Amino acid sequence: MSQPQQIRDESDFDQLPDNIPISATIADIEEKKGFIDYFRFVVDVKTKGGSKYLIYRRYSEFFNLHQTLQNKYSPEDPERPGPNTCTLPPLP
Repeated sequence: MSQPQQIRDESDFDQLPDNIPISATIADIEEKKGFIDYFRFVVDVKTKGGSKYLIYRRYSEFFNLHQTLQNKYSPEDPERPGPNTCTLPPLP
């Protein structure tokens, strides 16, 4: 099998601004108790410039986003995905 060939000599990554997020990981999960009990995810985001920031989101917000993405981009036949589709991993 042949190696993939790079189309351009220079990567577009170098042209991106330093504040562009390049990775996100779940740093923590907080249980909030009160009138309504819920879980909140703490997402650690790293930027191209090396800075970091935290995003706090409820599970329901991730679930709603996941459902929207599934409805929009999931293939009708999972065995034969189309060019503009993807199979998302399930949420826990």
